[in-house]
Amino acid sequence: MQQRPLFKQQRKPSRLIRRTALLGIGTFALGAVAWQLAQTGDTHQPVDQTDSHDIPLVIDRPDSASTTNLPTDAPDKAAAENAENLDQAAQAFTRPVSLTSRPNFHIPGAKEALKAIESPADNTAMVENAPQADESVAEHVVTVKPGDTLSTIFEQAGLGYSEVLRILDLGDEARRLERIRPGETLVLMTDDAEQFAGLKYELNAESELNIFRETGDDLVAEINDLPSETREVAVGGQIKGSLYQSAIATGVPPAQIMQLAEVFGWKVDFLRDVRNGDQFKLIYEVRERDGESIGTGKLVAAEFITGGQSIKAVRYTSPDGTTGYYEPDGSSLERGFLRHPVEFSRISSNFNPKRLHPIHNTVRPHNGVDLAAPTGTPVKSAASGRVTFVGWKHGYGKVIQVRHDAKYETLYAHLSGFKGNLKRGARVDKGATIGFVGMTGAATGPHLHYEFKVHGKPLDPVKVELPEANPIASEHRKDFLAQTRASLDQLARISVGTGDHRTARLAQNRHASDSD
Repeated sequence: MQQRPLFKQQRKPSRLIRRTALLGIGTFALGAVAWQLAQTGDTHQPVDQTDSHDIPLVIDRPDSASTTNLPTDAPDKAAAENAENLDQAAQAFTRPVSLTSRPNFHIPGAKEALKAIESPADNTAMVENAPQADESVAEHVVTVKPGDTLSTIFEQAGLGYSEVLRILDLGDEARRLERIRPGETLVLMTDDAEQFAGLKYELNAESELNIFRETGDDLVAEINDLPSETREVAVGGQIKGSLYQSAIATGVPPAQIMQLAEVFGWKVDFLRDVRNGDQFKLIYEVRERDGESIGTGKLVAAEFITGGQSIKAVRYTSPDGTTGYYEPDGSSLERGFLRHPVEFSRISSNFNPKRLHPIHNTVRPHNGVDLAAPTGTPVKSAASGRVTFVGWKHGYGKVIQVRHDAKYETLYAHLSGFKGNLKRGARVDKGATIGFVGMTGAATGPHLHYEFKVHGKPLDPVKVELPEANPIASEHRKDFLAQTRASLDQLARISVGTGDHRTARLAQNRHASDSD
């Protein structure tokens, strides 16, 4: 956003009023001359000055000091004389007159009006009757500096603290301005009187807070989507070491790698089954504004080839609004549960009913898996359900337990903290953040201890079989095939070599509002 001066000098209204009044007087005088000439044929003919309806019009001529009065009710002339008079009037009216100097004719009150305009004295009456210019709004870009608050910014801009209070009273949207950070920008808008008229604040790459006057002096706060485009990117690669490292080497963003692992999570164990030489192909969305990337979107389609077996996934939204990932034949790739409720680097301890405890040095059952991750990594609910316990539980440290239905229950232990005001009895959705990785309780390092129970019996979360989601409904099958054909064709055209790989940009643009 280009930096502009905080306050641009505004043109004073008095100069505009002077020019407007001068132009009006000049126009009136020209009209009067033309009208008078049209009413009489001989400007030097003596007339009776006793008629009370006469309007004196004094014309200064450089070659004569005489003064001629023209009546407004001159008698009718012959047709020829009228034609000649009209021609003279047209010539007089079209003669160029400079408005930078006083016109060379006099009307009662004209001199006084000119003096009043040129005089710095109070001209209240004329200002009230003069035409007013439309109110304009000036924009001033302000960059937030360390220590700045909304109050200090308004103070530096010459705006009152009462405006700050009015803004913060607009609701939660406007209260985001209480958390402005150095380096961010605000656009302050002021009217001709240099009073507050509005504000713009970019919340993130996709939305902007707008505060403006709706009616009268009332302020309104709105959050609007910023214009952007969605572009699809295709990339293919071969695994050397790990899926994550290989995908990063091809330019795939980390968020898309995690989506890939989640989509194929119930088909491929990316910790155990992946081998060097396996291949992957991706088509994913990138959000752009003015040709620059502002973030990534959803995974559109993907293919993973391991041990000579190909597994494909394509994203589909049904007419009823349900979105999911399916195989080309319409089989669902999703389950009712996430395979892994946290983004982790490795399994530090497997499910083992007879494990030797690393701290107590005794054989104790390890009824879950330990997923190593940095402290503070978000922990997600494996499926929708209701919280049955939040708090401290002996060697488990900080624990959350979620019951999903009468059959399934999950447990998350050694947490560093809980999400927001999470309480017992709260309803949580699949994939919703409920806590954060830590090492509370009897733990040797930061990790998530994750347990999965079926009818109260602990099972290995990595190996447990869960029911599949429903496939494409028969009434939606034709629509599914039509929507996914182009993505699957493009997926088949992605070539995978053995060297370095570059992303291949597809010739397809979509406005952000067109995507889900």
